[in-house]
Amino acid sequence: MDSQSLKDFEFFSSLKPETLNALARRAFQREITAGYNLVIEGLAAEACYFVLSGQLRVSRMNRDGRIQILARLGAGEPVNVISLLKEDRINHASVESLTDSTVLVLLANDFDEFLSHYPDFSTALLKNLAKRMAKTTSLAANLSLYTVRSRLAQFLIDLAERPQSAGGWTQDEIAAHIGTVRDVVGRLLREFESQGLIKRDRQNIILLDRKALMNEAQNDDE
Repeated sequence: MDSQSLKDFEFFSSLKPETLNALARRAFQREITAGYNLVIEGLAAEACYFVLSGQLRVSRMNRDGRIQILARLGAGEPVNVISLLKEDRINHASVESLTDSTVLVLLANDFDEFLSHYPDFSTALLKNLAKRMAKTTSLAANLSLYTVRSRLAQFLIDLAERPQSAGGWTQDEIAAHIGTVRDVVGRLLREFESQGLIKRDRQNIILLDRKALMNEAQNDDE
């Protein structure tokens, strides 16, 4: 991919021309099919990736063996950066392609060089990591402070604000993301729909009453 095309993606938009040119020379594109495991938790981290098209799902295995869905990543998002920043360089999560996707691959040694020689690249990474950390902190707080009903309402609101990753969430995935089970998610979605808060169209969920959903999200009563 040429350097000018990279600027179309949010992560790369703040990078200097010389940094973009270096990325275009050192990184390479890779096509992956739906269902492909791009990163496997616990294995050595070999590269970081940038999503050019498609959707990827990030997950971790909890101590009790349950899968925790951490995020869905769309075009422009960096992938597996934290693993390369860790001292042991072990993949801290698994990443699976949900659709046929295209990623830009930056090998570990090249990643180190960019951190050392291109400060604007490092700054862009820090800003992206700070944004993700804020989301993770919010998720952890929600799991401990709010009911499942409130967490689901907030999840639906957040999803509507991220159209690049909004479609195709299964009830199992939603349950894993908000810390509950599929049956509870199904029951609550039916309740929200009967109350006129949402409309379901196959795997797509349309918000009909955002204000009412926000009230549900802010309700921490057991």
